[in-house]
Amino acid sequence: MGNEITVEIFPWLSWALGEKNRVILTERVEKGENLKSLLERIAVKHDGFGAMIYDLNLGTVYDKVVIFVNNRSVSKDLKLKINNGDRITVTPFYSGG
Repeated sequence: MGNEITVEIFPWLSWALGEKNRVILTERVEKGENLKSLLERIAVKHDGFGAMIYDLNLGTVYDKVVIFVNNRSVSKDLKLKINNGDRITVTPFYSGG
C-alpha cells in the first residue's frame, strides 16, 4: 500500500495545471519512491506541468522552479526519498534587490 503526500503548486506555476491560484494535489507514492519518479508521474498526467516545471526529456526541474520538501529546498536532489505525509511545495524562483 502506498503513502499519501501533498504537492502544493504556487501561482504562476499553477498555470501549468490551468489554474490562476495555488493548486494542491494529493498523490500516492510507493515506499522508497523518490522525488524524480513523482515529478515524472505528475508531468505525464498534466502536460503543462512538463512544459513549465519538470522537463521529461532531460529528467530535470526547470531553472525557474524551486522545489521544497517539508520546507527544505531540494530542487537538485531528485533522488530524495518521499515519505508518507511529506509536503512538496513548487514555487517560481524569485530574485530581487
